[in-house]
Amino acid sequence: MSELLLYKVFPDLQKLPHVSLGNFPTPVQRLTSLGHDSLWIKRDDVSSALYGGNKVRKLEFTLAEAIVTGKKKVVTMGGIGTNHGLATAIFCKHLGLGCRLLLFWQPVTEYVKRNLLLFVRYGAEIHYYKTMLKTGFMFFTKERLAHDAYLLYAGGSSPLGTVGFVNAAFELKSQIEKNELPEPDYIVCALGSAGTMAGLWLGAKLAGLKSTVVGVRVTDRSLGPVPIANEKSVLSLITKTYTLMNNVTPLPPINVTTPVILHDWCGKGYGYPTGACLDAIETMKTNEHIQLEPTYTGKTFAAVCDMIQKKEYADKTILYWHTYNSVDLSLEVKKANYHDLPQSLHWVFEDYNSLQ
Repeated sequence: MSELLLYKVFPDLQKLPHVSLGNFPTPVQRLTSLGHDSLWIKRDDVSSALYGGNKVRKLEFTLAEAIVTGKKKVVTMGGIGTNHGLATAIFCKHLGLGCRLLLFWQPVTEYVKRNLLLFVRYGAEIHYYKTMLKTGFMFFTKERLAHDAYLLYAGGSSPLGTVGFVNAAFELKSQIEKNELPEPDYIVCALGSAGTMAGLWLGAKLAGLKSTVVGVRVTDRSLGPVPIANEKSVLSLITKTYTLMNNVTPLPPINVTTPVILHDWCGKGYGYPTGACLDAIETMKTNEHIQLEPTYTGKTFAAVCDMIQKKEYADKTILYWHTYNSVDLSLEVKKANYHDLPQSLHWVFEDYNSLQ
């Protein structure tokens, strides 16, 4: 087991299940071509040689729990292009665990098609329930009863998974202390299932960072009465993660305040590209040669591009936390065939405009 920086401050947290899956710390670098004097990026896109991105930090804890509890299969859920689902499938295969993905509709893009093919390539069982509501209902009812499996929340954002991003804040503090970057005034990240933001928020408090963590909402605020991506959901996950850790080792008290969330960058909803999002993707690719995607990182970096145009941020240090995978899986995509998907998903590759 590799030692996490969190363990140096709270050694008893080694009692939590953990398996090393990533290459940490991930690098930080200054973005020099976008007209801001102190704009930085945290390169979680290179968090693993198998599949990068933010999910690796969460899966190091959640898949470890699946193993220590004797589960042979992991069941999780997401949109038909879920990055979390792909990361889970890849690392389950790496660890010898089965993976079952419960999927709901999202707008079809090339990256959605690519991820679906990769689900097949990495051996995931797939069931398409069409709507987010039905998928969530089946996850907590039929799937729970029908499979003796480890149930992993969407996005991997359980309190245990969120500990991975508490550790990430300690990792960032170490990089600041080594003068790899100045302490950010703002840390900007995508807000979907809330684990990344909640973990960074809690970790920054525990690590003594003064940075304000800013979440850019990329999905619906709620599903009916159930909060998904809003202040309430983030606060709830912060509190549950703090309680989990505090039950293992005494933590210093923290003042839990309302998190800062930008709600204006989501557009029509989860997975729907916006004009600003597509512009941000092109800007990052052209100027910094870093790839974004339209569901999470494009919208998040669009918000960053807006921030750096405003006078109040001119002299601030802004850190964009990059959560997308940069490992090239194009050869694996070519080895997959969409006919190996359930028949209920063939429309994605045939005539999704008329069949969705």
